[in-house]
Amino acid sequence: MKGKTKFSKIIALAISLMLTLTMFSTYSFANITETTDTRDITVSGIETGTKVSAYQLTTVNYDYTADQPQSTPYTWNASVKTWVDTNFSSYSDPENFYKAVTSDSAEANEFYSSLAAAIKGGAVTLTAKEQTATGTPTSYPVVEESLDGTVTFEDCEMGTYLILIENGYMVYTPSVVNLTPEYNNETHEWELPASVAVRVKATNPQITKTVTDDTLNKDSYGTKDEISFKIVGDVPTYLANSLSKTYVISDKLEGGLALVDGSIEIYGQNGDAEPVELTATEDYTLTTDGTAQRPNGVQGEVDFAINFVYDNISAYDKVIVEYKAKLTQGTTTVVGGTGNSNKAYLDYSNNPYITSSIQTQETPDIIVYTYGAEVTKTDKSTGATLSGAEFNLKKGEEILYFVKTTDGVYYVANSTDAGATQTLAVDTNGKLYINGLDIGTYSLVETKAPEGYNKSNTPAAITITDDNVDGILDNADGTGIFKVTFPNSQGFQLPVTGGMGTVAFVAGGIVFIGLGITLLVVAVKKNRK
Repeated sequence: MKGKTKFSKIIALAISLMLTLTMFSTYSFANITETTDTRDITVSGIETGTKVSAYQLTTVNYDYTADQPQSTPYTWNASVKTWVDTNFSSYSDPENFYKAVTSDSAEANEFYSSLAAAIKGGAVTLTAKEQTATGTPTSYPVVEESLDGTVTFEDCEMGTYLILIENGYMVYTPSVVNLTPEYNNETHEWELPASVAVRVKATNPQITKTVTDDTLNKDSYGTKDEISFKIVGDVPTYLANSLSKTYVISDKLEGGLALVDGSIEIYGQNGDAEPVELTATEDYTLTTDGTAQRPNGVQGEVDFAINFVYDNISAYDKVIVEYKAKLTQGTTTVVGGTGNSNKAYLDYSNNPYITSSIQTQETPDIIVYTYGAEVTKTDKSTGATLSGAEFNLKKGEEILYFVKTTDGVYYVANSTDAGATQTLAVDTNGKLYINGLDIGTYSLVETKAPEGYNKSNTPAAITITDDNVDGILDNADGTGIFKVTFPNSQGFQLPVTGGMGTVAFVAGGIVFIGLGITLLVVAVKKNRK
């Protein structure tokens, strides 16, 4: 009985030994016989489609005649034993391991992480029981409610099993299952649980990207504005001996968006604590010079890539990348319509014990809209288009600046931009295209009329409204372009006082008056005769 009591303590330790992220259900127990010494192991709470492998590390030496474990209760698998002798010699006797290592400990994490790396790296040769998790297909982003994948390994021998889960979006930590006898002090018999159920938890790295603040995935801007973007990536858990700890965030600014040089800032954050700025070269490597690539040969050009040093950021829950971009002043910028889309990518090791393992997550498209106006200069009477007109565009009292890309085509600009001008001239067809406008009301003021026409003193209103922020103006014909016709009248205006025209006008009047007086004098003389 003394031997049974000693062994029951060892078994109790073995049963309690598991990694932090493994949870066991409550079991019922059954007696052990040579025909009932195997049990089922069920792994649940995982992504559908993941590969689940169960590696038997130890066997239980059981004396069926005496109905109790033998004096040497455990034996390492031969390949595992060779590896343990070399790397953890103090654990060569598995009984010493179970006595020394407690659950939820750094020692347990180090041992099983190292062993998982040795198995996947080929240093330990074990034949695994393998299955693919079945259930409702899991889609990204992974939420806990959708984790209904499950596998059941039937007729497993008594012993200790290492469970590895691969090929999901989540990063699964190695888990341990102990299918071992337990001594029942009431019945005075050794028993096995009827079955063992393991619900595995893991870190779930996700990436989000927003524009302006933490909620928007679309917004509207002008081509003179700097646009703020924020990327947040969850930091996964890789144990110390993981073979791969790749963690890369990259970003692709498509369409008419361009990165503002020097605007990228990178932080680490825990919970709601104040973000801590990370250090270049020590915590990450940033590439922005046109050679930026996603890792492991993944195709697709990106505008910048941040390769994080995992061991230096592992203390944080998440990393934050903030940067600014601008809409370009040219044809690559989409005015109205589908907008200017961009997205961020997270490439990371989802199977940390396979060196080439890479999983990719990407954000939905983040869309920036900008708008335009199409002005047609016409003859008020005939409707014919007219060339030669020039305008200013005002927002409130501010006269806006523009850059000209081709005749009649202008983009909103800052006064310091190369070629900036406040003069907007129609093309030879009487058309003026004003691009890169943000939401708001503008006044189009004529500064020069076509030759032979009167200059209008009444500005034209251009109203840009898009309550749905979908690239379609609320007051336009299903586009992001506000259309306005600006007519001019032909006619004669009294010249400006004091000008040369006034002199000519007065001189002409004097001539006509003189002629009238002459004719009147002649008529009077004739009447006297």
